[in-house]
Amino acid sequence: MGHIKDLARQGKDKALSRTLEILGRQAVSRYGTLCDITLDSLHRKIEIEVLLKGESCPVRISINRFDIVFEGDQASVVFRDIAVSREWMKTLAEDILKDRPLKIPRKYAKLIDKIV
Repeated sequence: MGHIKDLARQGKDKALSRTLEILGRQAVSRYGTLCDITLDSLHRKIEIEVLLKGESCPVRISINRFDIVFEGDQASVVFRDIAVSREWMKTLAEDILKDRPLKIPRKYAKLIDKIV
């Protein structure tokens, strides 16, 4: 039964990764191009690769732990552990994002609650 559950989770993660890719492209379009995004819901990890405008090598962002938090019908994502391939960006990400709730649009909150 564990194998079937793993396959179902992997399929769910791929579908969510594609959704995150669409949303992520919009979010980073002013700064660069989203190259890749992968979600691992079991380990609560997200891997992101972005090619920033003016840069020749992509930046790798690893969110090594995240939580989805609900308050009423409002959902937020909270990043707990962030690593970035550029040291100054890691510091910036920790200052701006770490342990701070980022609201998820209501239209996605119910879906996320059921899937994650």
